[in-house]
Amino acid sequence: MLQYPYFCRIYKKFLSCWLESGIFNLGVWPKKIHATAERYNEYEVQEQTDQTGAQELQDRDSEAMTKLHIPVMVDEVVRCLAPQKGQFFLDMTFGSGGHTRAILQKESDITLYALDRDPTAYAIAEQLSELYPKQIRAILSQFSQAEALLMKAGVQPGTLDGVLLDLGCSSMQLDAPERGFSLRKDGPLDMRMDGCRYPDMPTAADVVNALDQQALASILRTYGEEKHAKKIASAIVQARSIYPITRTQQLASIVADTHEGRTM
Repeated sequence: MLQYPYFCRIYKKFLSCWLESGIFNLGVWPKKIHATAERYNEYEVQEQTDQTGAQELQDRDSEAMTKLHIPVMVDEVVRCLAPQKGQFFLDMTFGSGGHTRAILQKESDITLYALDRDPTAYAIAEQLSELYPKQIRAILSQFSQAEALLMKAGVQPGTLDGVLLDLGCSSMQLDAPERGFSLRKDGPLDMRMDGCRYPDMPTAADVVNALDQQALASILRTYGEEKHAKKIASAIVQARSIYPITRTQQLASIVADTHEGRTM
């Protein structure tokens, strides 16, 4: 049996290492971003059951259910987990439910906790639970809160038989221009997983328009592994002095200009 506190300790250890390494020391954030981040932390210590915005997403979620993304390694995941009758599983990054569906198709007599911080994904999990009412337990939260939420739901430590994490953005998020995750289609420069739940959280536009050049370069270098991080950060600072950067393709154009050697 897997103990989910073990996974939470791993998560916290990684976070501790990141903090000690100075990755998050990205310069002084402006007061606006600092204040909103503090409000976000206050929200996060509370148990998150708010479904604000779910109704607005219902129509889009219904369409998404018919266009579910098929995970690349779904067969390998199912073979690895090898679900058996009566077992308990936790999908910590439910997304559009590709892995969860495959696991249930392999063995339906199980209990599966479907967790995601994205309200769109949560709505899909809720819809899927209508097909599997005895099997699926949908949870709207970050996976860092999984331990507390499972304990509240009555899940005892050591009773999970498998835990799945498929980290990163999903095609469901990347293919929605209005969410601002992809630079291929024009949309608001948002990039928040759960913006409707935390409307005061900084957007990507807030970040690129407010952080200093050094902080921007650090983000690009650390998270994007971008070798031209300083050059791009400089171009962003120069561009925003002329006009605010609020659209995804605005940012894409700025980055493209730096690679093509053009001046703005």
